[in-house]
Amino acid sequence: MKKSKPLLVYFADLAHDYFKVNQYTPTGIGYLAAYSKFKLGNEVEFKLFKSVNELLESYEKQKPDLVGFSNYTWNVGLSKFAGEWMKEKDPNLPIIMGGPNIRVDEKGIEKFLRETKYVDTYCMFAGEFSVYEILKFILKQPPNKRTASQLREKTINGCYSINNNKMIGNSNYTRPDDLDEIPSPFLTGLMDPFLAKGFFPIIETNRGCPFSCTFCVWGISALNKVLKFSMDRVKNELSYVAKSSFKPSAIVLGDANFGILPRDVQISQHIKDLYNETKSFSSLKMYWAKISKPHMIDIGKILGHLTHTYIAFQSLDAKVLENIKRKNIRTEELLDLIEKLKGFTYGAQTDLLVGLPGETYESHLNSLEKVLGMGITQIFGGEIQMLPGADMDSEESRKRFGLKTKYRFFEGGYGVYRDKFVYELQESIRETNAMTEKEMLKLRALRAFFYASITLGEHLPLAHYLSKRNVKFTKVCEELVAEGLKDPIFKKSVEWLIKQSSGEWYDNPEAVEKHIAKSNKGKSLLEKETFVRINTGFFAKICLDRSQYDAYYKVFEKVLSKFFISEDMVVISQILKLCRERNYFMRYLNKDKRKKISLNLLPATLKALVQAGYLNSKQADDSPTSIQLKIDPVVAKHCEDFIDNHPEMTLLDLTQILMLQSGKFLMKPFHINFENDDKLQKGEKLSSLTKGSDWDKTIENWLVS
Repeated sequence: MKKSKPLLVYFADLAHDYFKVNQYTPTGIGYLAAYSKFKLGNEVEFKLFKSVNELLESYEKQKPDLVGFSNYTWNVGLSKFAGEWMKEKDPNLPIIMGGPNIRVDEKGIEKFLRETKYVDTYCMFAGEFSVYEILKFILKQPPNKRTASQLREKTINGCYSINNNKMIGNSNYTRPDDLDEIPSPFLTGLMDPFLAKGFFPIIETNRGCPFSCTFCVWGISALNKVLKFSMDRVKNELSYVAKSSFKPSAIVLGDANFGILPRDVQISQHIKDLYNETKSFSSLKMYWAKISKPHMIDIGKILGHLTHTYIAFQSLDAKVLENIKRKNIRTEELLDLIEKLKGFTYGAQTDLLVGLPGETYESHLNSLEKVLGMGITQIFGGEIQMLPGADMDSEESRKRFGLKTKYRFFEGGYGVYRDKFVYELQESIRETNAMTEKEMLKLRALRAFFYASITLGEHLPLAHYLSKRNVKFTKVCEELVAEGLKDPIFKKSVEWLIKQSSGEWYDNPEAVEKHIAKSNKGKSLLEKETFVRINTGFFAKICLDRSQYDAYYKVFEKVLSKFFISEDMVVISQILKLCRERNYFMRYLNKDKRKKISLNLLPATLKALVQAGYLNSKQADDSPTSIQLKIDPVVAKHCEDFIDNHPEMTLLDLTQILMLQSGKFLMKPFHINFENDDKLQKGEKLSSLTKGSDWDKTIENWLVS
């Protein structure tokens, strides 16, 4: 009896690769393939794709029996291009899609399916079970019946289709009782081809989010219960990646709230043990839990310089928080958390979003100053992106809060494929009842300076000092914009910043399409006006031009002279010198390869740095006329490799490393010990591992119920 050929399935989690940008493993479609392969065995064969060119080339060599696309805000155009290309070649090819970039009410789902005609069936929420049922159904059909029309006629739980001009389907989403039912896409080798290309691994330790922030889709009702992968599974995946020959420079945790479960302390210890053993990665990217409890302190102490302490704010205005259904950590708990983690992590991190309902220009500046005053230095956020399915995206919210939006390109989110210019657009809030678009533009320029100095860390020693002297850094940034425009050299960078801030927006997608068709916009984006995130792009532009970098510091000193008398400026000038000299990226770019340096400073300057909290008194006493600085050798190696491998470094190239190693390319005072910061003081105990509080048990039981 002739053995039948396996069903050939292509899954594509596409990402633009026309430019060299950071890429991440397609872990999501990896789960789908791993589960269905486990259930169906040799009846199916899977090929996974991130590159649209590789997908289309593979199609031409061997036509698949079914294609599945992931749907995110950053790959809508790519998936449309590939899906329509395939449907034109073969209208009978079944195409399925899944992902969060869709409104979850049936009216929104139907609108999406009618507009996205190349999609035959849409799988809602996590799709392992739904996709398995689809493949099982297709396998039962004779080869000539494995068609798009046949699939559209079938009702699959958790899926929707348009059949005979009528939507059919349901949202009866099935969750696994045990996440380990889904085989690991890493341990099965499905991610190996992507790790081999230098993609950063995304690993989940749990799924679900119990919070319901209006701007986010993580906590929608279908996904708001937390489920865990087993500890053995998580540790094995992390070990597989860290000990592999691929050696990714960063590991990404895909959890919505890492640290929300007490067991995350053990996971953190395993990650730090792997770092100490392999030195294969220098950064851990993750979303910390949006609540603060004792074991989060332990996590921060263990992970040390691999990460930042994340505090979820979004805003510090009470009315705004009420509008977005957000409950923040109590301030006293937050301050305690930050204080206890000083000297362990690389600092504290938060997001402050622009355009939240009820947020004004002044209240946003107040939030920036408050979080800076709390010791939070990694301050991210920007204009709110509208996400289909989020409460804020609803027509009711748009009308209630006067939310007006515009569109812009994604950084690296466009390119030419098969001679066609394909691009992605981001819909973001540009005006509300409480903030005008003009005020948002003003904030855009101010935040670019703030981001370079604080989040990227260029002027953190100075920021700490200014805070102690009651000088608002946001006011300094306002002056930097004004003074920068007057400087004959630095105005080049500031004018670029202002032009980009106002010129990146379009009223609607149709306006973008018309502009591209009637101008050379597409060609410009590809050749000379590469779109980058303005905050990182602004500082990258300064770093790539030594004359701009020099002028940047000259303008900074001139602005600060408006806030201080001449006697104080002696200390401030030295602190600025410290800020500049500690930038290892700029040092190595200028052929200075020293990983440890000593800077001579006046005793008054050292005293000011101690008072500001940048140095401890012991370090100043040990060396009363100088400061000793060094850089994490693992970070240094990644920085050096990056510079060596990019002799013709572009603006986009540099923004990628700045985002990945945010604040870590700066040298630190010696009292931060990179090799041993996971070793606690003798006799010190980890609270959550030794106490096992009732809260730990209560929260875990609630989250996994």
